[in-house]
Amino acid sequence: MPSSVLSALEFLLQESVPESFVWVTYGDDEYLHTLTLQKLRKIWLPQPEDELNLSEFSGDDTTWADVYRELVTVSMFTTHPRVVIVTEADSFVSRYRVELEKWVSESSRRNILALSVHQWLPQTRLAKLVAEKGVVIECSFSKRKHPELVSWIKKWARQQYGLILESEATELLLESVGPICGLIDQELRKLAGLGKKSVTTEMVRELTGTWRTKTVWEIIHAALEGKTAVALSEVHRLLEAGETPLGILGMMTAMLRRYTLATHRYLHPLPGQPRVTLQGALSESGVPGFALKDEEMRLRRLGRHRAAQLVHWLRKADAAMKGSLATEPRLILERLIVVLGQPEAADGRLAPL
Repeated sequence: MPSSVLSALEFLLQESVPESFVWVTYGDDEYLHTLTLQKLRKIWLPQPEDELNLSEFSGDDTTWADVYRELVTVSMFTTHPRVVIVTEADSFVSRYRVELEKWVSESSRRNILALSVHQWLPQTRLAKLVAEKGVVIECSFSKRKHPELVSWIKKWARQQYGLILESEATELLLESVGPICGLIDQELRKLAGLGKKSVTTEMVRELTGTWRTKTVWEIIHAALEGKTAVALSEVHRLLEAGETPLGILGMMTAMLRRYTLATHRYLHPLPGQPRVTLQGALSESGVPGFALKDEEMRLRRLGRHRAAQLVHWLRKADAAMKGSLATEPRLILERLIVVLGQPEAADGRLAPL
């Protein structure tokens, strides 16, 4: 990792944050992107009323004119800067690279632009300008070395939840859940709910049973193979065991992001390089070799349109379960699973919300 690039793992533990008018988060861990942007939003817009100064766009369906209009708008009712966040911004950066280079190269701005992308090539002119004038944060988790992940989990557990994890307990948690940041954070939240400060291996073994993770894989596989009744039956099994709809959604999100990453990698080859095969894209997104053939079949059945929209669907479902809609969280989860299993919805017109 270049010296000018921060690791999201280190950044999330820091108390101080650099000042800059342009930020880029890149990498394959969607949850780390979310945590990083959440931290920045709290710093940039500390009061609820400051949210009026926030504009969020999806890079797939916005234009530079939309973004630039917000960047040059002066805040009328607060001293805080306006903040413009563009998520899933790979295609946006490709389309408006010249405009972005011009904007970044000009004198420092008061308002803030944050771009969230999967890929960020450091040799491009835009990347060099951002490295000079802004901040770049790498959001990767599974690619980190095992000792680094163990160390970070212990620090994160203490900082966020006031938990003290024994080394062996941390090792067991990582082994049980796998190197998936969202799932690990979810399990730490459960452990914090026990009301005990120190976490032992016995507590981890009892609460984070791998059968839950395995069951969520089975739910996703059944849904994508058109076995909707089987998928819903497994959901009900988890709910009866005490899992919450939001908890199941969190595990599904960490797993389904592989399809989004693989689809983007397949459809958008790196400059000067040949397009990778779909199995190659799945491999790069973290799918193990023995599962590539089956995962390719499921992704093809899902279709590129729905795969590209998965992240947006999951974010909307998460917000809905947290109160943005009056619908029961269980019904939101069931609707998502039903839509995943509808091959006639491959054009993306049928959405879960």
